[in-house]
Amino acid sequence: MRAKLESRGLSAPPLHELAPDDCGLYREQMLELTRKNPHAASVYVYGEDEYRQMRLLITDDGKAGVALKGDEIVSVFAHKDCAHPRAARAMLRHATALGGHRLDCFDTVLPDLYADAGFVPVARLRWNDDYAPDGWDYETFRAFNDGRPDVVFMAYDPDRVDGKYTPGAGKYVEDYDDGIARAQQYRPS
Repeated sequence: MRAKLESRGLSAPPLHELAPDDCGLYREQMLELTRKNPHAASVYVYGEDEYRQMRLLITDDGKAGVALKGDEIVSVFAHKDCAHPRAARAMLRHATALGGHRLDCFDTVLPDLYADAGFVPVARLRWNDDYAPDGWDYETFRAFNDGRPDVVFMAYDPDRVDGKYTPGAGKYVEDYDDGIARAQQYRPS
């Protein structure tokens, strides 16, 4: 796997699992990202008590990480000054090996990243201004449905690693819970 990733110009850094008591370190890296990245509002930052219940994996420099909340992959991050360029792809693949089989994201640049790691869109939810994340800037995200991107629910399919995202793919659902249910029920064909 390392050789394949590196041949594509991707890092394959070793990941280290944090102890539950170190969840504050993970959260602080997520918060630091939100202060530096205008697009960071698209990634949810959990509270320490929530992170304490998750598996938290970070690179040796602490500048990139991925969290597992049961079978859901959440809080993927990589700072620009991370020692491991484009580490997110390798981290996603590592997370799937540890049981991460679903995730959701806004229909921005993230579905492309996740499709490369083998995730397929199984459902989508239309944007609702009432649920806009704190700090959301419609102008910053204007290129994505005029700043109002859908939420895309994706599930892992090992036969689709190195896949491509098809914009608009996934059946529309009425609410967030329906999207989660579709991702949980997905079985690769």
